[in-house]
Amino acid sequence: MKELTPDLLKKFDQAYLEDKTNAIIEGAISNVGIREASKNQRQINKHSFVFNHEIDHKNITDQKQTGRCWMFAALNMARPKIMKDLDLEEFELSESYLYFYDNLEKTNVFLDMVCKTRDLDINSREVIHALSFKTDDGGYFEYFKALVEKYGLVPKSAMKESFNSQNSADMFARIEEVIKKYAMDIRRAPEEDIDQLKEDCLAKVYTILAKCIGRPVQKFDFEYLDKDKNYHIEKNMTPQDFYHKYLDGFYDNLIRLIHDPRPRNPYGRVYINPEIKNLLEIDGLRGLNVPIDQMKKAMIRSLEDGRTAWFACDVGKMSDRKAGILDDRLYNYRDSLVDPGDFSKADRIDSRQSMATHAMNITGVNIQDGQSRFWKVENSWGEKNGKKGIFSMTDAWFDAYVYELIVHKDYLDPDYLKGLDQEPICYSPYDAFCAAFGMVK
Repeated sequence: MKELTPDLLKKFDQAYLEDKTNAIIEGAISNVGIREASKNQRQINKHSFVFNHEIDHKNITDQKQTGRCWMFAALNMARPKIMKDLDLEEFELSESYLYFYDNLEKTNVFLDMVCKTRDLDINSREVIHALSFKTDDGGYFEYFKALVEKYGLVPKSAMKESFNSQNSADMFARIEEVIKKYAMDIRRAPEEDIDQLKEDCLAKVYTILAKCIGRPVQKFDFEYLDKDKNYHIEKNMTPQDFYHKYLDGFYDNLIRLIHDPRPRNPYGRVYINPEIKNLLEIDGLRGLNVPIDQMKKAMIRSLEDGRTAWFACDVGKMSDRKAGILDDRLYNYRDSLVDPGDFSKADRIDSRQSMATHAMNITGVNIQDGQSRFWKVENSWGEKNGKKGIFSMTDAWFDAYVYELIVHKDYLDPDYLKGLDQEPICYSPYDAFCAAFGMVK
């Protein structure tokens, strides 16, 4: 390719001027921006927010200015069960309780990665990869499951939100300074000093988290009023007591389905990401790759059984946060700007143009003539977004931008379950499915 020359630039400009619609669209975009000028109102009108198979979602949660969507979505899966079992009007589990331990455990993972690469060149790919892992608030469903099995759960009444649990940027900036300082100390220290350096670093991060989020509750009294205003109390509960009493087995036998359509990665096989973890003692991520239609079938079966499901998607693509619409035809960018040409989901992944960025819950579906048309999505961005917190997702948007789904394994076709018995395939740590550790926020 030659350099840009005056002749080449003139050629581009002449082509632009020859299309008379460009000037009209240019005026619209310069006045209201690309999104508003490209918005497809006819497509928006198709979203009725009416679903003929749905689960009541009750109160909408709000992750505020943090990347805790994966945790909110996982906790929201359990809320309908607790509300039904205890006959409650509304209920919320504590996010800040798990948030504390998640970030302390992530610090431990980071320090372990630093130790394993301490003898390599600072500019090596492995060291750069290790140092890119930060104590942060992104995550996966597997992170959540590992946390609750180790630390239990508490109701929000036992450990409420703080300013920093809802606005985490400053907290993480201070944590990053500490852990990166200790990373460099560990790289230079003699072997016999490393364990003490790790402990010192963890102690300082514990102090930051305790000051910013609050010390995690150890025991509490669980008090509540049921729908008939009857008073109930469970005294001196531990987080583990609460979890095993009200949700024991609820998160068991769930399977992570992934949709990776790249031809080199066949369906019906398990793919693992051993380095992606928030606790040292877990095995990382493990997902069964299935066609998108199998993912949808499993989701519908889950809804028919009264269970919502956690899913991860690229929420920023073809979406309107305020209106709560996820629709691949929402914006006419091909007409208002340029047509990029056919761009497959597989190529979007490999080029890092699209990846999972956010987790929510699917709580309903609109099915007509045996075909799913719109999906009901419970988000964790508060009631001011969407229809009081509910989003409407088209079936085509599901195809294009959904990457992960957590459902009970009984809802998947048996032929694909056979893949669980085969030797898993390990993703490269540099694969696009692991890009930036791929944590959803």
